[in-house]
Amino acid sequence: MRPWRFLLTLLLAIAGCKGSGVGPRVDNPVVGPPPPRRVGARNVDLPQEAMQDTSDNEANPAKYETVGQTSFTSGDSAVPSGLEGNRVVASVNGAPIFEAEVLERYAEGLAKYREQVSPEQYRQQCETLIERDLRPHVERKLLSEALRKTLKKEQQKQFDDFVKRQFKEQLDDMKTDLKVTSTAELDRELQRRGTSIAMMEHQFKNKTLAQQYIASRVKSNKKLSRQDLFAYYQQHQKDYEVKPRVKWQQILISRGNEQQAKTKLRTLVDGLSEGRDFGELASELSDGPTAKDQGLYDWTNQGSLADRDVETALFKLPIGDVSDLIETTQNFQVVRVMERKPGGHTPFDEVQDQIREKLQRADHQEEIATLLDELWKTATIDTPYTIPGYQPPSS
Repeated sequence: MRPWRFLLTLLLAIAGCKGSGVGPRVDNPVVGPPPPRRVGARNVDLPQEAMQDTSDNEANPAKYETVGQTSFTSGDSAVPSGLEGNRVVASVNGAPIFEAEVLERYAEGLAKYREQVSPEQYRQQCETLIERDLRPHVERKLLSEALRKTLKKEQQKQFDDFVKRQFKEQLDDMKTDLKVTSTAELDRELQRRGTSIAMMEHQFKNKTLAQQYIASRVKSNKKLSRQDLFAYYQQHQKDYEVKPRVKWQQILISRGNEQQAKTKLRTLVDGLSEGRDFGELASELSDGPTAKDQGLYDWTNQGSLADRDVETALFKLPIGDVSDLIETTQNFQVVRVMERKPGGHTPFDEVQDQIREKLQRADHQEEIATLLDELWKTATIDTPYTIPGYQPPSS
């Protein structure tokens, strides 16, 4: 743009004339707030959907009774002493699933919740979580018991020794994390958080069994040629779209104090007419969020800015030029384009390995699903809870 045109718009603004801004705008041109921080289950009291008040609903008394243990198999019936008396919520081919297994991921949150509500409300909350989360625990048990049945006595002993060694390494890490020195101290701390070493070892063993069974049965040998990968790339072009983007600078002057704003605008006019560096002027005059970084915004995708006038300027201005004055009721601002890249698509050669991994992972998941379907069909499951997708055989 011509320098005289920019200076004229600034001088008009200083004189109090209305600029070309349309409607109110926010000071920060970036659209919306940042996404919510993802928090692990152990760092929250309970999942929000699980914390709905269900106190008006009557709990099913039958669910409070332990599932009969007469059918437990020899494989998993040797319950660790630390789990004795723990309520069984399901048996899978004769092997128990404990209430504490299902609730372990919510243990710390449940411990706090228990102090805030009545016993009936607490019990109902546990029931809600068990009903919702039982299915994946049943699937893990189906897999672990399937492997257990294939192991001979000596193999079972070798596997148990292997699990103990692996679990001991985890215990050592937990001691360090929780700043305790002995196993007894660790167990007390875990119990304070609603779990125990016995429960964690029980879960670790079942998880390892399940993983080993999947590894022994699921062999993803699907061959993917370059043509296969390229076909996927062409069919999913939108996934690899790259929007036009710009690197830019901003000088934003707040109109909270109108007289002060006009003084800054005069300084800006003089500075630009004298050829002063835009970044220096931003550091000196701007009230924007990047003022301390000479007004610099890193790569910004087209369509990601709340201020339409700013975005229009950024994707039309010649590189290095300063925009007209953009005026709103809240602020004055000018922007400068430092660098711009056109839109397009990420080249196939840059993403073909990513595509291969994605397709192989999807194939692997399909094989696991098929394996689980086979196990579900022949499973004997005893539970008072409704398991989504599972229809108990009619007696």
